[in-house]
Amino acid sequence: MRPIPAAVAACWLACSLHAGPVTPGSPPDSIWPRVAANMRLVNDEQREIVDWARYYARKPDATQRLLARSQPFLWYIVEAVERENLPAEIALLPAIESGFDPHAASPQRAHGLWQFLPATGRALGLPTTTQYDARRDPIASTDAAIRYLRSHYARFGDWHLALAAYNIGAARLSRLLEAQPRGTDFWALQLPRETHEHVRRLMGMALLVEQPQRFGIRLPTIADRPAAETIALDRPVNLRQAARIAGVPEAVITVYNPGLGNLDSTSVKRGILLPTAHAQRLRAALDRTPAPIVAPAPKARVHVVQPGESLWRIARRYDTSVDALMQHNKLRHAGLIRPGSRIEVPAGTSS
Repeated sequence: MRPIPAAVAACWLACSLHAGPVTPGSPPDSIWPRVAANMRLVNDEQREIVDWARYYARKPDATQRLLARSQPFLWYIVEAVERENLPAEIALLPAIESGFDPHAASPQRAHGLWQFLPATGRALGLPTTTQYDARRDPIASTDAAIRYLRSHYARFGDWHLALAAYNIGAARLSRLLEAQPRGTDFWALQLPRETHEHVRRLMGMALLVEQPQRFGIRLPTIADRPAAETIALDRPVNLRQAARIAGVPEAVITVYNPGLGNLDSTSVKRGILLPTAHAQRLRAALDRTPAPIVAPAPKARVHVVQPGESLWRIARRYDTSVDALMQHNKLRHAGLIRPGSRIEVPAGTSS
């Protein structure tokens, strides 16, 4: 997982704590009772689930930080889950997948809150370019995750199985189920141990959120209202220039819009998400600036592959991603590079 820049992490912490201090149980105007009221899957008597809830409670600082990271996005996730009539436990799945970190990246190249692999992201309509990775976009990826989980539920008819399919893939789960009697309880199914544990971890987190006082945990204050609003853009905007004009810290834009690429090279045509106060300032700045705020597009640079170099090493050197290099160079496999071959590095990267 690539580290989050210090400025972004500091801003993230400030944004996460903006709604108020951590208080026992579920504080007033909190989103947590709303989440708890719509849970349908958690079993508060199953020993393994209770054990996971206790595990999280034994590490209160880490658990509070994890849940606090959801503050910029949680209201939207809960709204989307309720709108599609999914169990509320699913709103907490990013806690298990990514620790509510939209910048999270796995060694298998899964990215974002919901940890979509490149192929899965493409299948769900989540584009990945040098300027925008929709897998890291909290809004786009949440909508895709809900569609994905609902398709699993339609196929298997059970939310526990839908979560298992999310973890190991629907095709593999189908093959495993074919070898077992119909109607077998989910927890008695012969599935990979990590799949059962994945679902138990989610249920343990859900139980903790549902019954915080039982486990002596304090939940971070996250208000039951939107943390940000969308600014609709009617022309391309360079975010670094726009942020400077509006007096909006760049880290705020990065925290709320993690799907965007390098701010110098991003001429954004879609809407962007910002806290209300910052959104008003940026909107006013854009109204005062009728001409497009667009920087000259930098040219791509060329890297000559050296003996022993991998695409991962090249991506790390230029502060970009393997996915971006593969897409820009139309590579079908990361291993298809040879010493002496030329790799174009997308514009906006730095050595």
